[in-house]
Amino acid sequence: MGSPLQRLDAAWQRLEARLCAGVLVAEILSLTLWVSLKGLSAATTPGGSASGLVYRAILTATALGLVAHLATRTRGLTAHRTVTTAAVVLGLVAARLWVHAGVAWGSNALNWLQNASSLMLIGGLRGLATRFTLWVALLGASLATSRGRHIHVDVLIRYVPARLRRATAVIGQLAAMAVCLFGAAGFVDYISISVYRADATRPCPGDATRVCDTTAAEKASTVEHKVGADLFLLGRQTSLDAKSAGRVLVGTPYDQWMTASEWNSWLDGADWAAHFDPAAVAGVKMDPAQPDARRMPQVPVPGTGEAAPGLLVRELDFVFPFGLLVIAMKLLLRIVLILSGRIEVDPDAAHAEEELANAQGRDDAAVREVAA
Repeated sequence: MGSPLQRLDAAWQRLEARLCAGVLVAEILSLTLWVSLKGLSAATTPGGSASGLVYRAILTATALGLVAHLATRTRGLTAHRTVTTAAVVLGLVAARLWVHAGVAWGSNALNWLQNASSLMLIGGLRGLATRFTLWVALLGASLATSRGRHIHVDVLIRYVPARLRRATAVIGQLAAMAVCLFGAAGFVDYISISVYRADATRPCPGDATRVCDTTAAEKASTVEHKVGADLFLLGRQTSLDAKSAGRVLVGTPYDQWMTASEWNSWLDGADWAAHFDPAAVAGVKMDPAQPDARRMPQVPVPGTGEAAPGLLVRELDFVFPFGLLVIAMKLLLRIVLILSGRIEVDPDAAHAEEELANAQGRDDAAVREVAA
């Protein structure tokens, strides 16, 4: 039984390592895009912020320096360094030549992403980066659990007799798994009540004078209904994004292209009544007698009193209890591997690889000293 489980554990770790790398890349890209659009949209004025000029200087110097590096890398070290350095300095100076270029376009693109795109539903580019950070933390915790490198207190196992170490380790893993399971359940209950506004209590059946706790099934029903509505809104916002993206790329103001007739036609193109009050949906329609009126292409949330920006954050909040559940499963797998003898219960085992790496480094250093 141990060998197949070891292969499962190894495959699981490989998957999580790839996911962690992918999330890190996505986080870097989202932050880079946000910083780039912020820098591009920043207008440089005398006595004002110079962030736009600094961004353009860095971008121009990097571009010219890279071109110079590629063009002269085979021309000799002195020529290569001289030309590359001159190109970087030239780029820093040349930034002033386009200090006002792209300000309107960058501002329009940034505001669209933050206020009227699907990213708006999770807090924009910064919100996306925040969620990626949480995912990396949970993936890292799961990987650490698989490799026995999670934070734990090993004082007890160091002092118990060797024959009791396996049982002690299993008890410790069971306790950690229980904490994760109860934590996941508690977070789900908290999110259901505080974020999705599920009722925590209700009148008791058969005795309305008493108060009873709302059942898990009733809370789940409330969450399921609102999640369905949120996913519907995500789909509708995505359809708006498809209409807006091309216009934003060519510089059309994101909040000026959609007319009353286009807005009303878009509303009529989906079954809003399946998720929202029809009267509230009718209330967000624009007056067709004003064809020149414009509407920002941001999805409405009819009749709920909720705003669209940040709406999907509550769905993403479930990532944390899900991560705890995954860690609990990892602990269960580790318990089975310990009981089957596939994992050695040794309080110093977690440091073995580091000690080996350090020893290799010391050996290499000694060899270099002798050779010198």
